Amino acid sequence: MVPFDAVPTRRSLATRARLIRVAERLFAERSIEGVSLNEISKAAGQRNSNACQYHFGNKQGLLQAILDKHVPGIAAERAALLERLTTSRRAPGLRRLVQAFVRPVAAKLHDADGGSEFIRINAQLIALHTLSVQGVPASPLRLARADRFSRALRRAPHIRRLPEAIARERLMLAAVLVFHGLDDHSRMLDAAGRRGAAGHSALFVANLEDAVVALLSAPVGAAARALRRRK
Repeated sequence: MVPFDAVPTRRSLATRARLIRVAERLFAERSIEGVSLNEISKAAGQRNSNACQYHFGNKQGLLQAILDKHVPGIAAERAALLERLTTSRRAPGLRRLVQAFVRPVAAKLHDADGGSEFIRINAQLIALHTLSVQGVPASPLRLARADRFSRALRRAPHIRRLPEAIARERLMLAAVLVFHGLDDHSRMLDAAGRRGAAGHSALFVANLEDAVVALLSAPVGAAARALRRRK
Protein backbone atom coordinates (compact mmCIF):
# COMPACT_ATOMS: atom_id res chain seq x y z
CA MET A 1 0.00 0.00 0.00
CA VAL A 2 1.31 3.44 -0.91
CA PRO A 3 0.48 6.63 1.02
CA PHE A 4 -2.30 8.51 -0.76
CA ASP A 5 -0.94 11.99 -0.03
CA ALA A 6 1.05 13.00 -3.11
CA VAL A 7 2.81 15.71 -1.10
CA PRO A 8 3.58 14.34 2.37
CA THR A 9 2.36 16.50 5.21
CA ARG A 10 4.52 17.46 8.17
CA ARG A 11 2.59 14.97 10.27
CA SER A 12 3.12 12.21 7.70
CA LEU A 13 6.86 12.89 7.55
CA ALA A 14 7.09 12.87 11.35
CA THR A 15 5.26 9.54 11.47
CA ARG A 16 7.58 8.02 8.86
CA ALA A 17 10.63 9.22 10.77
CA ARG A 18 9.24 7.75 14.00
CA LEU A 19 8.54 4.40 12.35
CA ILE A 20 12.01 4.30 10.83
CA ARG A 21 13.66 5.10 14.16
CA VAL A 22 11.69 2.41 15.99
CA ALA A 23 12.37 -0.10 13.21
CA GLU A 24 16.10 0.60 13.41
CA ARG A 25 16.10 -0.14 17.13
CA LEU A 26 14.01 -3.30 16.92
CA PHE A 27 15.77 -4.72 13.87
CA ALA A 28 19.12 -4.12 15.59
CA GLU A 29 17.98 -5.66 18.87
CA ARG A 30 15.98 -8.63 17.61
CA SER A 31 16.97 -9.10 13.94
CA ILE A 32 15.12 -8.19 10.78
CA GLU A 33 13.32 -11.52 10.63
CA GLY A 34 12.43 -11.43 14.33
CA VAL A 35 10.27 -8.29 14.18
CA SER A 36 6.95 -7.84 12.43
CA LEU A 37 5.66 -4.63 10.88
CA ASN A 38 2.71 -4.68 13.29
CA GLU A 39 5.10 -4.76 16.26
CA ILE A 40 6.95 -1.76 14.88
CA SER A 41 3.71 0.17 14.39
CA LYS A 42 2.63 -0.59 17.95
CA ALA A 43 6.03 0.29 19.44
CA ALA A 44 5.93 3.59 17.54
CA GLY A 45 2.65 4.47 19.24
CA GLN A 46 0.49 4.13 16.13
CA ARG A 47 -3.15 3.28 16.71
CA ASN A 48 -3.34 1.81 13.21
CA SER A 49 -1.51 -1.54 13.27
CA ASN A 50 -1.00 -1.24 9.50
CA ALA A 51 0.88 2.07 9.75
CA CYS A 52 4.12 0.56 8.39
CA GLN A 53 2.31 -0.97 5.44
CA TYR A 54 0.63 2.37 4.74
CA HIS A 55 3.88 4.34 4.73
CA PHE A 56 6.34 1.76 3.34
CA GLY A 57 4.31 -0.99 1.69
CA ASN A 58 6.19 -3.93 3.24
CA LYS A 59 9.31 -4.80 5.21
CA GLN A 60 11.47 -4.38 2.14
CA GLY A 61 10.18 -0.82 1.74
CA LEU A 62 10.95 -0.08 5.38
CA LEU A 63 14.47 -1.48 5.07
CA GLN A 64 14.96 0.62 1.95
CA ALA A 65 13.92 3.72 3.90
CA ILE A 66 16.53 2.90 6.56
CA LEU A 67 19.23 2.50 3.90
CA ASP A 68 18.14 5.72 2.21
CA LYS A 69 18.50 7.52 5.52
CA HIS A 70 22.14 6.54 6.07
CA VAL A 71 23.80 5.30 2.87
CA PRO A 72 23.84 8.51 0.79
CA GLY A 73 25.94 10.30 3.41
CA ILE A 74 28.37 7.39 3.60
CA ALA A 75 28.63 7.22 -0.20
CA ALA A 76 29.19 10.97 -0.46
CA GLU A 77 31.95 10.94 2.16
CA ARG A 78 33.62 7.96 0.50
CA ALA A 79 33.45 9.69 -2.89
CA ALA A 80 34.99 12.84 -1.41
CA LEU A 81 37.82 10.81 0.13
CA LEU A 82 38.41 9.03 -3.17
CA GLU A 83 38.43 12.36 -5.01
CA ARG A 84 41.15 13.65 -2.71
CA LEU A 85 43.14 10.45 -3.16
CA THR A 86 43.03 10.63 -6.95
CA THR A 87 44.07 14.26 -7.36
CA SER A 88 47.71 13.25 -7.66
CA ARG A 89 49.14 11.39 -10.64
CA ARG A 90 49.91 8.33 -8.54
CA ALA A 91 47.17 5.77 -7.91
CA PRO A 92 46.12 5.67 -4.25
CA GLY A 93 47.70 2.90 -2.21
CA LEU A 94 45.77 0.01 -0.70
CA ARG A 95 45.82 1.37 2.85
CA ARG A 96 44.37 4.72 1.84
CA LEU A 97 41.63 2.97 -0.11
CA VAL A 98 40.84 0.74 2.85
CA GLN A 99 40.60 3.81 5.06
CA ALA A 100 38.16 5.37 2.60
CA PHE A 101 36.08 2.20 2.77
CA VAL A 102 36.11 1.76 6.54
CA ARG A 103 36.01 5.23 8.08
CA PRO A 104 32.71 6.58 6.70
CA VAL A 105 30.97 3.46 8.01
CA ALA A 106 32.83 3.48 11.33
CA ALA A 107 31.73 7.08 11.90
CA LYS A 108 28.19 5.70 12.28
CA LEU A 109 29.26 4.21 15.62
CA HIS A 110 28.81 7.66 17.16
CA ASP A 111 25.83 8.86 15.11
CA ALA A 112 23.06 9.25 17.69
CA ASP A 113 20.36 9.16 15.02
CA GLY A 114 20.38 5.41 14.48
CA GLY A 115 24.02 5.03 13.46
CA SER A 116 24.95 2.01 15.56
CA GLU A 117 21.61 0.39 14.75
CA PHE A 118 22.31 0.93 11.04
CA ILE A 119 25.64 -0.89 11.44
CA ARG A 120 23.90 -3.84 13.10
CA ILE A 121 21.25 -3.98 10.40
CA ASN A 122 23.91 -3.88 7.69
CA ALA A 123 25.74 -6.77 9.35
CA GLN A 124 22.54 -8.77 8.79
CA LEU A 125 22.33 -7.62 5.17
CA ILE A 126 26.01 -7.94 4.29
CA ALA A 127 25.59 -11.17 2.31
CA LEU A 128 23.02 -9.46 0.07
CA HIS A 129 25.27 -6.40 -0.31
CA THR A 130 28.31 -8.41 -1.35
CA LEU A 131 26.33 -10.53 -3.80
CA SER A 132 24.87 -7.37 -5.32
CA VAL A 133 28.35 -5.93 -5.82
CA GLN A 134 29.25 -9.15 -7.62
CA GLY A 135 26.27 -8.71 -9.94
CA VAL A 136 24.11 -11.43 -8.36
CA PRO A 137 20.49 -10.20 -8.03
CA ALA A 138 20.07 -11.51 -4.48
CA SER A 139 18.05 -8.61 -3.12
CA PRO A 140 15.47 -6.17 -4.46
CA LEU A 141 16.89 -3.46 -2.18
CA ARG A 142 18.45 -0.53 -4.03
CA LEU A 143 22.05 -0.24 -2.92
CA ALA A 144 24.36 2.70 -3.45
CA ARG A 145 26.53 2.14 -6.48
CA ALA A 146 30.21 1.92 -5.65
CA ASP A 147 31.53 1.33 -9.16
CA ARG A 148 34.24 3.98 -9.10
CA PHE A 149 35.43 3.02 -5.64
CA SER A 150 35.33 -0.70 -6.49
CA ARG A 151 37.37 -0.07 -9.64
CA ALA A 152 39.93 1.94 -7.69
CA LEU A 153 40.22 -0.82 -5.09
CA ARG A 154 40.60 -3.51 -7.73
CA ARG A 155 43.36 -1.47 -9.42
CA ALA A 156 45.43 -1.39 -6.22
CA PRO A 157 48.68 -3.30 -6.94
CA HIS A 158 48.14 -5.89 -4.19
CA ILE A 159 44.67 -6.73 -5.54
CA ARG A 160 45.74 -6.78 -9.19
CA ARG A 161 48.36 -9.41 -8.41
CA LEU A 162 45.70 -11.80 -7.09
CA PRO A 163 43.83 -14.24 -9.34
CA GLU A 164 40.38 -12.83 -10.11
CA ALA A 165 38.42 -15.46 -8.17
CA ILE A 166 40.58 -15.03 -5.07
CA ALA A 167 40.46 -11.23 -5.28
CA ARG A 168 36.67 -11.37 -5.48
CA GLU A 169 36.38 -13.64 -2.45
CA ARG A 170 38.82 -11.55 -0.41
CA LEU A 171 36.87 -8.38 -1.12
CA MET A 172 33.72 -10.13 0.07
CA LEU A 173 35.52 -11.33 3.20
CA ALA A 174 36.76 -7.79 3.81
CA ALA A 175 33.20 -6.45 3.73
CA VAL A 176 32.06 -9.16 6.16
CA LEU A 177 34.96 -8.38 8.49
CA VAL A 178 34.21 -4.65 8.47
CA PHE A 179 30.47 -4.83 9.09
CA HIS A 180 30.48 -7.70 11.58
CA GLY A 181 33.51 -6.25 13.33
CA LEU A 182 31.80 -2.88 13.73
CA ASP A 183 28.61 -4.66 14.82
CA ASP A 184 30.45 -6.50 17.61
CA HIS A 185 32.32 -3.35 18.61
CA SER A 186 29.06 -1.40 18.84
CA ARG A 187 27.60 -4.05 21.14
CA MET A 188 30.72 -3.94 23.29
CA LEU A 189 30.41 -0.15 23.62
CA ASP A 190 26.77 -0.51 24.67
CA ALA A 191 27.65 -3.17 27.24
CA ALA A 192 30.29 -0.83 28.70
CA GLY A 193 27.84 2.07 28.84
CA ARG A 194 29.77 3.86 26.07
CA ARG A 195 32.48 4.83 28.57
CA GLY A 196 35.58 5.98 26.70
CA ALA A 197 33.83 5.17 23.44
CA ALA A 198 35.84 7.55 21.25
CA GLY A 199 39.21 6.24 22.40
CA HIS A 200 38.20 2.60 22.19
CA SER A 201 36.69 3.11 18.75
CA ALA A 202 39.76 4.90 17.37
CA LEU A 203 41.97 1.97 18.36
CA PHE A 204 39.46 -0.58 17.09
CA VAL A 205 39.07 1.14 13.71
CA ALA A 206 42.85 1.40 13.29
CA ASN A 207 43.19 -2.32 14.03
CA LEU A 208 40.29 -3.09 11.70
CA GLU A 209 41.99 -1.21 8.88
CA ASP A 210 45.21 -3.13 9.55
CA ALA A 211 43.30 -6.42 9.43
CA VAL A 212 41.60 -5.56 6.12
CA VAL A 213 44.90 -4.45 4.55
CA ALA A 214 46.51 -7.71 5.72
CA LEU A 215 43.61 -9.75 4.33
CA LEU A 216 43.74 -8.09 0.94
CA SER A 217 47.52 -8.08 0.58
CA ALA A 218 48.39 -11.53 1.97
CA PRO A 219 50.09 -13.88 -0.51
CA VAL A 220 48.02 -16.74 -1.85
CA GLY A 221 48.84 -19.91 0.08
CA ALA A 222 49.63 -23.29 -1.41
CA ALA A 223 46.27 -24.78 -0.43
CA ALA A 224 44.30 -21.97 -2.12
CA ARG A 225 46.47 -22.22 -5.24
CA ALA A 226 45.94 -25.98 -5.42
CA LEU A 227 42.18 -25.70 -4.94
CA ARG A 228 41.97 -23.01 -7.57
CA ARG A 229 43.77 -25.19 -10.11
CA ARG A 230 41.23 -27.97 -9.57
CA LYS A 231 38.32 -25.75 -10.70
